[in-house]
Amino acid sequence: MISKITLHRARFALALLLAGLLAACSSGLKVRSDEDPNADFGSYRTWNFFNELGVEGGYNSPIFGEHFRAAITREMTERGYRQSSDPDLFVNVTIRSDDKVKMKSYTAPYMSGGYYSRPGSPYYGSSMGLGVGSVRRATEITEASVFIDLVDNASDGLVWQGVAVTEANEATAKRLRDAIYTAVNRVFEQFPYSARP
Repeated sequence: MISKITLHRARFALALLLAGLLAACSSGLKVRSDEDPNADFGSYRTWNFFNELGVEGGYNSPIFGEHFRAAITREMTERGYRQSSDPDLFVNVTIRSDDKVKMKSYTAPYMSGGYYSRPGSPYYGSSMGLGVGSVRRATEITEASVFIDLVDNASDGLVWQGVAVTEANEATAKRLRDAIYTAVNRVFEQFPYSARP
């Protein structure tokens, strides 16, 4: 049986993951999209969500699904699509996290002198006592990705996918709602189609 502490930690970790991912205000947000070249986007007029979005299942908080549903509804409505019980397109949202190691290299000036260091030694420097060395540092990060999928109802095939990727961090958890709306908006900037004639 899953303890309440484990469940709380899982929800907190997911909140951090989503918040970090959706920190669209940060410069680290990367957005991309892909589409089925055979899809007839001009024929789509209606849409709806999967009954349960990928971000709504398991230990996920229902608030994530609510924010995504509201932000996507806004984007689809602005493009002239109507929500329908028998839609042309279904929308799903899923998330994924990847733990990675980020390497940073930077120069580190230091003071030295000929008395204590010689060229080629670990503490080398110029004859004036100034030197520059190179330092590398490894940092563990969590990279989070949100996938917004548009699925053709008739063929049950994925016709378009928008992805937002960023480094997850605690600071963005406070701006979750705005971050979700901004990330969804940035992803849909990659979707050039509308239901308007």
